[in-house]
Amino acid sequence: MRIRIGAFFRRRIIQPVLDQFYGFGRAISWSALSSIGTSRIARLTIIMPFVGYLIVFNSTFSEYFSTILPADLAHETDDLLTFLYSRNLYFLYFGLLLFGGGVAIFNVAAPSQIRRFPAAESYIAAMHKIKTPNVVIGSFENIIGMYFTSLHGEERSPVFDARKIGFPSNVSDDLHRFVERLFLATEFSDEDFEPVDDRLGSRFWTGSGYLMTDEVLDVAYSGRRAERVLHRALLDEAVAHPTDVFYLEHRALEYRRSAARIVVFLFYAMGSALLVFPSIITSILIVKFW
Repeated sequence: MRIRIGAFFRRRIIQPVLDQFYGFGRAISWSALSSIGTSRIARLTIIMPFVGYLIVFNSTFSEYFSTILPADLAHETDDLLTFLYSRNLYFLYFGLLLFGGGVAIFNVAAPSQIRRFPAAESYIAAMHKIKTPNVVIGSFENIIGMYFTSLHGEERSPVFDARKIGFPSNVSDDLHRFVERLFLATEFSDEDFEPVDDRLGSRFWTGSGYLMTDEVLDVAYSGRRAERVLHRALLDEAVAHPTDVFYLEHRALEYRRSAARIVVFLFYAMGSALLVFPSIITSILIVKFW
């Protein structure tokens, strides 16, 4: 009975929550956040909390900018609305504080490539201007490094849905397709590498004919001298496809540092809510005394 309850709880509650969180994590990429984080007005909010501190906690400024209802209206208004209306400056201050904090974290944590080129098209065009074999290889190695860092075990398999917000399945699928293309172009065969004792059949191919690109990458980046030839061959083929490499790198960078992305989004959301709150209270009062 306890096992059934646990299975029901995981299937009906935990899994839907995880699915929603995964969708949320995929939606808030660095590119999506950059529309706010890179704007000039948003960057000004970084210094606004200091200005707000002078206004809110300076008696002269506080009296000048105070929002207090006239006495005749205050008698006709609920105490809660009156209190909230009188605290509009505080809502603005803390809203700017959180919003500016989100902008500051974005400019520190977001990859520099995304900050400069939020759109993949712009990044690809810029990288083509400085394209050299070493630049392309560096970008490809950067992608593979993020792949190995973010995914572990069966999560690296092309047939496994790696629901990791740091390297989501759409990026992983693109990488596996590209690696398959590179491997097929190298014209290597299974006989070129030592077989795996605990696996029946081919080293790199499943029984149904699918290429195990995760195994290809494991072998190529194993560090063993005998298998460096595959690593070198993949890099040579990657150099011949710079646009694909730069596109994949941009896609992977969009989801890097997932915890920081979530923090930035929360700061934006809470800051925006506090900034909008005074307008909501004022609108309620206007409608009430229309």
